[in-house]
Formats: sequence, structure tokens, C-alpha cells
Amino acid sequence: MALPKLNVTNTYRLTIPSTGVEVTYRPYLVKEEKQMMIANETGDQKQMMEVMAKTISACVEENIKVKELTTFDVEYIFTQIRGRSVGETADITISCGDAECGHRSDVNINMTEAEVDMKKTDSLIELTDSISVEMKYPAYGDVITNFKEGDESVEFGFTMLARSIEAVLTEEERIILKDLPVKEVKDFIDSMTRQQFEKVGEFLNDIPKLSLDVEWNCEKCGKENKHELTGLQDFFS
Repeated sequence: MALPKLNVTNTYRLTIPSTGVEVTYRPYLVKEEKQMMIANETGDQKQMMEVMAKTISACVEENIKVKELTTFDVEYIFTQIRGRSVGETADITISCGDAECGHRSDVNINMTEAEVDMKKTDSLIELTDSISVEMKYPAYGDVITNFKEGDESVEFGFTMLARSIEAVLTEEERIILKDLPVKEVKDFIDSMTRQQFEKVGEFLNDIPKLSLDVEWNCEKCGKENKHELTGLQDFFS
């Protein structure tokens, strides 16, 4: 005799921020949560990112390529799934904005209200009169593959910058960088002046982020606080 089906899982809809494509998803189950708990216990950031991608693949009904999505797409989708899985609201700890107080309060937030502001950015950056670069948002898979922390974080930043250049445009041609050796791309970046490098870096600094505005009164000093949560680390602190 077969065991009965334990739960009929509700499904929900969301729109992927960078593409505008609508998908159907379900809350994660114990089998997915167990994998996330194991990854969290290891403290291995790369493993946790891998498990997050697998969880999204398991919970989204459509066949999406998670690692080809942007980092902010993945953060948004995972936050929505988690909100439907463990409860839409959660308590996070935030410090009072008064420097003399600094009291940490538990603030209740609704994770499903988090959004990504898809502000319009110029992806074409002119470096010289005859050379421009065409930028793209880093793919989540690139972040996982090239992730470095600690003393190697600078190297990781340069690598992600290289992976964010879609093409180099000259007066004669459009050169797709994914077709070139990594060393050649890095040599191109190394040849930039500081001003050119900063122009390209600004694109990465302005990448859309998962965010939510929260307001609370400090339990200790009574100050009215306003704070913007950005990125997964803020939401799950």
C-alpha cells in the first residue's frame, strides 16, 4: 500500500525583474530546507549559493536557467519563495541610527514586499573617441564560479568586472568578449586608465538591488528610524 500524498502545495506567481517574465513557484519543502541547513552549517559561501540555485530550480515550475539570471533576480526569487515557505513576516535585528544609542531592535518585516528597482542605466560606455564597451549584468553562475573572499576579494571584483563586459566596440567591429581568452580580456582591463576603469566600475556599482524600506521606533531612545534593507544578508540578519 502506497503512502498518501501529505500536502497539496499552493502555487504563486512572480515576475523576474531583469526579464519581465512571469513564472509560477511553490514554497520549498523539507527536502530542500534540509539541503539549505546542511550548506549553512558548513559556512561555505559558494556551497550556499549553489544550494540556493538548486532550491529555486526545484520550486519554480517553469524550466528556467537559474545560473543565467542576474544576482538580483536570484535574490528576489529566493526571498519570495522563502517568504511563502516559512511565513511572509520575519523579525530582523537592526541598530538604531543614533550614534550615541546604537541599540539593536527586533523589527518585523514582510519579505514578500521586497522589490528590485529596475532603474534605466546606460549599458554603453565610451572609453575613447573610437572605443566603447557594452556592459551586461553579471550572471549568477559567474558569481558562483569565480567567487573569492578574504584576501582574494579584490581578484574576484576584477574578474566580475571582466565578465560584465559583453563586447568591445571599435569603429570597425563589435568584439564579443565571451569568445576571447580570459587573459586577453584581463589585459584589456589592465590597460585602462584610472578614469576609464572608474567609468566601467560605476556600472557595477549601480546594479539593481533587492531592497525594502523599513521604519521603527528605537526601544531604548525612542528615535524614529528609517532604513533600507538591501541584499540577502540584510534580510536574513
